[in-house]
Parts: sequence; C-alpha cells; structure tokens
Amino acid sequence: MAITVESRFRDVEKLVAAAQAKDLDPETASYYCKLGCVMICGAVEQSVGILIIERIGDRSAPQVKPFLRAFFRRGTNYDCEEIKQLLYRFDTGWGDRFTTFVNANDRIKGGVASCYAIRNSVAHGGSMSLSPQILRQYYEDSFNLIAELENILHS
Repeated sequence: MAITVESRFRDVEKLVAAAQAKDLDPETASYYCKLGCVMICGAVEQSVGILIIERIGDRSAPQVKPFLRAFFRRGTNYDCEEIKQLLYRFDTGWGDRFTTFVNANDRIKGGVASCYAIRNSVAHGGSMSLSPQILRQYYEDSFNLIAELENILHS
C-alpha cells in the first residue's frame, strides 16, 4: 500500500486501539469512537484521492495531476457506491472489478456505509454512537476496501 495511505490508516489504528483500552471510562471511549469514525472516513477519502492521483496523474499530461488534486480537494463521502461510480468514469474494468469485490463483501460495504452514517450524524450534531469493537470492525472494513482499491488500480 502507498506509504501515505498506510500512514493515514496507522494514525487511525492508534485511535481505535486507544478507544479499546480497558481502563477508559465509557464517555471518553464514546468520544474516541466518534472521532474514530470521522478519521476512518477521512482516511478513506484521502486514500481514494491519493491512489487515483498516483495511478493516473503520473501517466498523463502534466495538466491532469493538478486537475485531479483540485477534484479530490473538494471532499466527497466515498462510500462503496461513490467509489464505484468514480472508477467507472476512469475505466470500466476498474468499475467492474470493484463492483464484483463489493458484491462479494457485504460486511465491508455495510461497515463503510455505517461508518459514514455515524460520521455524518456526528458532524451535524446527531447522537449516533458505537462501541469500540464496532469501531475496530469499521476500521478493518475500510482498510480492506482501500487495499482492494489499490489492487484494482494496479492490476
């Protein structure tokens, strides 16, 4: 996995581990879990941009890389459906392989969607919450999604 992508997920993993500490009071654990969802979604969004810029930008005309950087700077909730639509814009083979992966991995699709639902609730003042164990699952689901995206883009 690209070093910048790995470092983003490594930072999130530290927070996920901290949320699971046995001596942590429940209120603090809840805050860590909410922040963890925000960070997981941010890592997914940044990773999608980094991987596509890395794959396409270095092989294209010099104007393409700055365009892609500006495109990904605007921010998007990159759940599985959004990633699939993005991949189809670049290469139908990428979109097809990603669709096959997502359709075979309901847990990942559901975990990423649920993580975004909590992140969006938290960002807009909602009260959705989750346990440290579920946060760990969302982290793993998101990491596996990005690992597969990288495989698809480099195949």
